[in-house]
Amino acid sequence: MLLGGLGGDKDAGALNTERLRLRPPGRSDLDALDAAVHESLPQLIQWLPWAHPNHSRADSRRYIRGAQAARSNRTAFEFAVEDRATQALIGMASLHRIDWARRAAGLGYWVRSTCDGKGYATEAAAELLRHAFVDLELHRVEVLVAVDNRASHRVAEKLGCRREGLARGIERVAGEYLDHVQYSMLASDRVPGEGS
Repeated sequence: MLLGGLGGDKDAGALNTERLRLRPPGRSDLDALDAAVHESLPQLIQWLPWAHPNHSRADSRRYIRGAQAARSNRTAFEFAVEDRATQALIGMASLHRIDWARRAAGLGYWVRSTCDGKGYATEAAAELLRHAFVDLELHRVEVLVAVDNRASHRVAEKLGCRREGLARGIERVAGEYLDHVQYSMLASDRVPGEGS
């Protein structure tokens, strides 16, 4: 079972795809993460509860610390998504709300605005699904997508996640409770060898 480390080694706990490296975020990511968030705030504010117009460097620092604590407690595995060739930070992806008794987790992802439309979110999320089912031996992964977030719906559908229904008012975003579509994938839904 691959869990990764908490130290300064950027490759500890890293996952690789053809174009991307997914690795635990560390203190050295603060500037790049803060820049990516600020570049993408107009989009992120619409869909993510943590995004707000006054996002500060301190918020990014708290996120990194929280991600490290959650990894240590095994309640979430957050990953910085970077271009393998340039090492530029593209976005973030996570397995969160991990429930080890149910062997279930939530899947989340976002990419910076200048990287939209290049398939990075789908590539990163596919690798996290592989990690969830193969390395962590989870049974179920859930994806919650705000009803009007078309780009995230496309990612969930490309991954082969099944639409289960509408979760009414499940997430508070920008002071308003938004309905989300719930998607899921079970370990048994994956094609053997897929994403290996």
